[in-house]
Amino acid sequence: DKNIFVVEGEKAASALHAIGSVALTSLGGSPAAKASDWSVLDDVPLVYLWPDNDESGEHYVRSVYQVLKDLPNPPECKVLSPLGLPEGGDAVDWLQGYLNGWDGYEPVNEKNKPALQEDLVKELVKASSIPDDWSFVGSVGSGFVYSNEKKPGEIISFVPDVPVMSNDLIPGPFKDWLSDVGHRMQTPVDFAVVSSLVITGSLIGAGCGVRPKAKDNWEVIPNLWGVCVGRPSVLLKTPSMKEPMRLLERLQATWGDKYEEEKIEAGFDDLMNKKALREVEKEMEKVTKQKRIGSKIDKEEMDQLKTDYLESEATDSKEAVIRRMFKTNETSIQSMTVLQNENPRGLLVFRDELMGLFTRWDKEDGQDERAYFLEGWNGNGSYTDVKIGRGLTHAKNICISLLGGTQPDKLKRYLYQAMKGNNDGLMQRLQLAVWPDEPVSWKNVDIYPDNKAKERAYEILEKIVDINFCESGASMGEYDERPYFRFSNAGQEVFNEWLTELQTVKIKNEENPLMAEHFGKFRSLLPSLALIFHMIDVADGQNGQSISKQSVLLAVQWCEYLEGHARRVYAMAEHLEQEAAIRLSAKIKEGKLPNPFAIREVQQKSWYGLKEKNEIASACELLVEENWVMAERKRMKSPGRPSAPKYHINPVFLSKVTE
Repeated sequence: DKNIFVVEGEKAASALHAIGSVALTSLGGSPAAKASDWSVLDDVPLVYLWPDNDESGEHYVRSVYQVLKDLPNPPECKVLSPLGLPEGGDAVDWLQGYLNGWDGYEPVNEKNKPALQEDLVKELVKASSIPDDWSFVGSVGSGFVYSNEKKPGEIISFVPDVPVMSNDLIPGPFKDWLSDVGHRMQTPVDFAVVSSLVITGSLIGAGCGVRPKAKDNWEVIPNLWGVCVGRPSVLLKTPSMKEPMRLLERLQATWGDKYEEEKIEAGFDDLMNKKALREVEKEMEKVTKQKRIGSKIDKEEMDQLKTDYLESEATDSKEAVIRRMFKTNETSIQSMTVLQNENPRGLLVFRDELMGLFTRWDKEDGQDERAYFLEGWNGNGSYTDVKIGRGLTHAKNICISLLGGTQPDKLKRYLYQAMKGNNDGLMQRLQLAVWPDEPVSWKNVDIYPDNKAKERAYEILEKIVDINFCESGASMGEYDERPYFRFSNAGQEVFNEWLTELQTVKIKNEENPLMAEHFGKFRSLLPSLALIFHMIDVADGQNGQSISKQSVLLAVQWCEYLEGHARRVYAMAEHLEQEAAIRLSAKIKEGKLPNPFAIREVQQKSWYGLKEKNEIASACELLVEENWVMAERKRMKSPGRPSAPKYHINPVFLSKVTE
């Protein structure tokens, strides 16, 4: 005997319940509307669809209508749209217009209910019939007729454009080398440049810091995390990263050879020391024998033996020769702690597919390793590991640089979970995340590599590995843990202005919470980049006691460049349905799908970006709204879940489609 309303969201339904009305909704919002069981409304005379006052609200009730229309005995449906509601307003807002101060949860006073019901009835008189353009769903019969005459709408991508890596962003001493890499490979130079900066930062590591404020002791370690995003085999992502990595591997091999030489020398010294100890022991045995037979012991001789013994023991107890390393693929806590202890500046961890590592960290048995790496990102933490059989291993400093690549499809799934609340700042630590556009044109380039420019870059890295930071202009006080640089006066002014804008404008006004947190990590990013640029110049022969204005300005440019790429990365996760619809619409235009087609048939193709059932279903819903396809569902013979729809393609696109 009561009016029945369908609203979006439990709060709106509860508000109508509070005044004695019957209201239904579904869990999961618009994408789940069609998957819900609405059979309770079968054979009901009339249902009022009350959308939220925005585009997504209309999308929700429209999806519900498409299901109700195919019930065995579908109800008549009308759309209720009360005037005066704010953007996104719903039944709660409507009631709050009558109940001043009502929070949407408290019980409504019984005295107010009759008047509210009367006002609601007045609104029902204004309810409209279902719009003609909602009739996208066909009913099965002897044949299906595509009845909508509207033109297909444009499927627009919300993924923003990104800044192009210009030559001005490449540090001067690396410019010829990295430009040559990009030109010969005919691929964006972004991947090689980012890799070179992460590598350079890892070689400086915890050996030197930067203090971004003129007086404060806030210190930043320049180790960085970077990820290169691109489709496999299209942008030559891995080969581009491997070009700079080969220089690091060459350094590691060179120091490996040094280690072998030092180990041989140490073996010889150890052999000589053991021989000396044996000689001392023989002399001590003679002295002891003289004492047993009553002879007088020469005190000077005994003191000399004692001195010889202590010197031999001291030599024997010297630290063992340790192999210096710069990179590893190992990530376990125990192994990393040993390596960090032996390499106090830190290490670079390289993974060709970074999301595989992150996914492993999401599992219960990967949580400790995840926490370890999050601590290592700071570059100045410590760690003590105690295991039975291995004993105690203490690393005074944990400094981890991270570099890897990933595919957009894998990254978006990981980001989607982060946006659902599973975010601990891991993604925001990937400060050097780049996802460049794919080249519009390509030509076959076959020229000799610029080995002179490459050798110049290698010599710079080689000098940084063994550089004395204090002799190169860094400061270090009695109580400081490491040398550090500050900005020049002009550089300090640039940084202060940039930091003020970051804190008071960018972070404050940013609506995307993930992007706001990403900006928070920029506080350490700019100083790190400025120090890296400074050390590249110093190792190349330039003088400078403090970080120049030029290095700070280049770091500012880099932050602007990286902001654009970060927005593209996060936008991808925000608009999964839209991006899936763009890919599906392209397949329709190319004639890659039968007519009609089902979600299962799309999934079986395993197309990039169209592998998950939910993504395909959401894409189909958007294409229905834009009149690219029309959904056909069989009428249900009995209550239960609706059958899987078939999607009929708009005849406009059928010239390439196989019926």
